[in-house]
Amino acid sequence: EQPIQALPDHVLHNLAPTRYCESDELGRTACRLFGELPPGHARVQAIADWVHEHVEYAIGTTGPTTTARDVFVQRAGVCRDFAHLGVTFCRALNIPARLAVGYARFDEPPPDFHAVFEAWLGGRWVLFDPTRLSPVEDLIRIASGRDAKDVAFATLFGPARMLSMSPQIERVGPEALAMPPVR
Repeated sequence: EQPIQALPDHVLHNLAPTRYCESDELGRTACRLFGELPPGHARVQAIADWVHEHVEYAIGTTGPTTTARDVFVQRAGVCRDFAHLGVTFCRALNIPARLAVGYARFDEPPPDFHAVFEAWLGGRWVLFDPTRLSPVEDLIRIASGRDAKDVAFATLFGPARMLSMSPQIERVGPEALAMPPVR
């Protein structure tokens, strides 16, 4: 972790409360739970571990207006809610944090949209998944933003119904990612 005055300008907006991450409302709670822990990766991991241990992963328990504060009170949610609560606790401790979304490869259920969070540590963004449903290195990132308002999986105008979804995710080796030489 870095003191606020040492943070680069481009990460500062990831300290402020947002629509789904009311870090100002959960600040005292974050300080009580994590404020005495040594700063750094271990403290953010403790946040992710706490969310994993104290929030039940339960589909259908939250909706499009559910906030981190709601999840903290009801102790249930889905990946987006877990990530929002992690972001909120980090921001309350002056650790820049943001939501990262993409596709994840799961054993069960099949590949699907997934949300995790990132914290600014050691001068870079580090991924954390408090659901522990998929290794963070298996996330195929689509976007990152302050919260789900910035990186919603879908923005619908009028009625819609998903008929099917079947993402195909396959792990490839580093050689598959190598760029051909420029000539």
